[in-house]
Amino acid sequence: MSNNNASVVSKTVGHADRRWLFHGLGLTVVVIVLAIIFTLINPRFATINNLANVLTQASHIIIISVAMTFVITSAGIDLSVGSLVALVTVIGFALIKSGLNPALGVLVMFVLGAGIGCFTGVLIALVKIPPFITTLGMMVSLRGLALLHSAGNMLYGLPPSLTWLGQGKLFGVPVPVIIALATALFGAWLFNHTKFGLHVRAIGGNREAARLAGVPVNLIEILVYGFMGLLAALGGLIMIARIDSTQATIGTGMEIHIIAAVIIGGTSLFGGRGSIYGTVLGAILLAMMTNALVIAGVDHFWQLVIMGFIVLLAVAIGNLRESRFPALATLKRRGR
Repeated sequence: MSNNNASVVSKTVGHADRRWLFHGLGLTVVVIVLAIIFTLINPRFATINNLANVLTQASHIIIISVAMTFVITSAGIDLSVGSLVALVTVIGFALIKSGLNPALGVLVMFVLGAGIGCFTGVLIALVKIPPFITTLGMMVSLRGLALLHSAGNMLYGLPPSLTWLGQGKLFGVPVPVIIALATALFGAWLFNHTKFGLHVRAIGGNREAARLAGVPVNLIEILVYGFMGLLAALGGLIMIARIDSTQATIGTGMEIHIIAAVIIGGTSLFGGRGSIYGTVLGAILLAMMTNALVIAGVDHFWQLVIMGFIVLLAVAIGNLRESRFPALATLKRRGR
């Protein structure tokens, strides 16, 4: 891509960065204020052990949400992530239990996750099936494959070298939190400081303009979904290492939490703009709310109801931020 074309792409995606920075700062304040409120309601919330527990519970959501930020910023969506987690974990777990070296078992999980993600990307980029339909079909198919592979049985008993990834501590910090932080930092670098991240934002902002500017649109889309599959495998590994078990129903409904974290974090559902920092805060915010509701003794079904309303509220706020409501857009035009 020429320097002139690169400049065009940079201008296409760069103007709204300050607005998204302010959103991240605002979300930081919201997280701090909510933490104070939850502590005032129940002092147990602010204990070191509970806060570490919140971050540990959020770790796999943070990891997978980092990749979902890329997907949604590219104007895509992935509804299959929970089913993908189920399939790669039951296959990897079964291989390790059968005597395969744990490191090779983990490698199989990563390759399988990335491969399935790339296949999804091919269906979207080359076969031109819309992302919603593609990933909806993959969600059902992958869940079915997971059920077929495990026959619905629960698998348990990982070697200590793997359970340490989910239950261990390093310098007093839970290992899942360290892995989630490292993933978020890598994702932020990839998103904000590489051509890949720039191209992802350009595709989401204006696919045709990006193509005319020389961006390899199809390749980038395939790589985005491949990255999604890779981090889904990593997040799934952390999940099964924490609970030392897996089954074909693991990850059911996970995509809702992940999409909610990304949207709450300020990533535009319509593509073109996103924030890894905001996504991490969104995941932590959801984990905090879930934890506070559990401490308060709120029924699990009511937690689902509240989560659904949070997703709707996040999208509505996103629409307000981008003037997606026709009435508001009309008022703005009249104001000019």
